[in-house]
Amino acid sequence: GGGGGGGGGGAASSAAEASLAAWAEEWGKLRRAHSGEWSGHKLHEAAVALAIPAFRRHFAGWRPLSEPERSAPLLRRWESALCGGGAGGVAAGAAEQAFCALLYAVVLPPLRSALANEWRAADAISATALLSVWRPLLPAALFGEVLAGQVLPRLVGEVGAWAPSLGADSAPLHASLRPWERLLPPPGLQPLFPAIRQKLLVAIGAWNAAADDDDDDDDDADAAAA
Repeated sequence: GGGGGGGGGGAASSAAEASLAAWAEEWGKLRRAHSGEWSGHKLHEAAVALAIPAFRRHFAGWRPLSEPERSAPLLRRWESALCGGGAGGVAAGAAEQAFCALLYAVVLPPLRSALANEWRAADAISATALLSVWRPLLPAALFGEVLAGQVLPRLVGEVGAWAPSLGADSAPLHASLRPWERLLPPPGLQPLFPAIRQKLLVAIGAWNAAADDDDDDDDDADAAAA
């Protein structure tokens, strides 16, 4: 019963994706054939307004961290349909804004929710894989919002919770941070460095003090043996 339901859900999702892809193709044909009417009547806005409900239904079961690439090719087809060659200047900017509105309405909510509620900051690989897929599609402003709102605060918290240790069981901080270097805009990870440096200085001081205590204990033991 459960397997059949999952198969049916997958088939329905595939059918919905095929329908949305065909829809994008038709809008693209209309834009190319009637570019003047397309921009004059703001048909890019009509296309997005009509598509948002269907896209929301299609994305309802999306698990971004485990399915990072789901429907990204479909959104690329919609970007091409709305913003492809044939329109320039103000018309091109308006079409890009309409596509941005589509992303904001259907992609950003599940993506932000996954990063806020499902992502563990120690697992950099799943989150960076997800954002690497969507970075080319998301306008710089939207991508920056995601980094500032869902990623950087978690990385700050990861540094705050980090306790440097000489033990083999100590989780390496760089495994949580280094994968983000290629995705973060300037200044990248640099704002985290002062806190990391301070934690290392404190830890080194504690390790040196402990080593000195061990040396004193050894000296006392040698003196007593003599």
